[in-house]
Amino acid sequence: MIQRQIRYYIELLQKENYKSFYLAFLRVAICCWLLKEVCINWTSMNVLYGESAFVVSKNNLINRLPQGGFPLVRNCYMWFIVAYIGVIFLNIFGIGRRFALLILLIMFYVLQKMNMSMVNGGDAMARLILFYLIFADSFKYFVLIKQKNIDDDKRKMQNMFSNLAALSIMFQLCLAYFSSGVVKIMEPMWLNGQATYYTLSMERFVGTPLNKYIIQYKWIDYLTNYGTLLFELLFPLLIWIKKFRKPLLITGILFHLGIYIFLMIYGFQIVFVLIYGLFLPNQKLLSIARGCKALFWPQRTNMVTNAA
Repeated sequence: MIQRQIRYYIELLQKENYKSFYLAFLRVAICCWLLKEVCINWTSMNVLYGESAFVVSKNNLINRLPQGGFPLVRNCYMWFIVAYIGVIFLNIFGIGRRFALLILLIMFYVLQKMNMSMVNGGDAMARLILFYLIFADSFKYFVLIKQKNIDDDKRKMQNMFSNLAALSIMFQLCLAYFSSGVVKIMEPMWLNGQATYYTLSMERFVGTPLNKYIIQYKWIDYLTNYGTLLFELLFPLLIWIKKFRKPLLITGILFHLGIYIFLMIYGFQIVFVLIYGLFLPNQKLLSIARGCKALFWPQRTNMVTNAA
């Protein structure tokens, strides 16, 4: 009985790449996000990664690499950044495929280790997304060169790894929410309903002039405080139930949008919301993409339509 169920799920995973469109979109989107981060930090590159950097790196494996590790990279950090940008563009256009993703992951990891003071939850999640995308087939759409036809056995294996990679990213998001919720309920301020009050009133997180008015209403403090706890603890459980999926995704978008606007925590929110598309059906996303194409580029051949 158990073997039959295992065989059934394996065959189901091998049948098709259920997230083919959004995996391709996620590859492009996460690369654009990385490119955006480079642009934002461009004028501070020497302080962040050059010889003028004020952050002392920990004694880790990368620092003990032959030929000096970080000092070698810091001496020619701009060449490293230029190469990093080049690899990002290779991945945006699907050139180099999994090998290019692997190189991008390594370079992104090195940059993070060179300045851990700049790393946040969004950076950590982006690194995990890049790791899982190495195993996924995210090259059916948004590529300059289409994939060659492969035999059935290889295609089935590719579908299985791709679906497992997509599921891993989804589980990783659920784990991030749940672990964050568990940590919060162990803090007295969150249990007492005071956490968001103090956060909204801290100078570091005052994103709008409205913050000082919002904290005057106790019911808003309790709503945002306990609402955050409920969302982070229930999302990993209810997102797999179809009737709760859309309300949860809409709530999640509003949740991260609120943090983005009122608390000035930016990159973290974008990366997490980007994962949401994996919870939607592939055909639904394809129909939305075709509708957008027809609206904005009615006379052009759609890459999505051709690949489909």
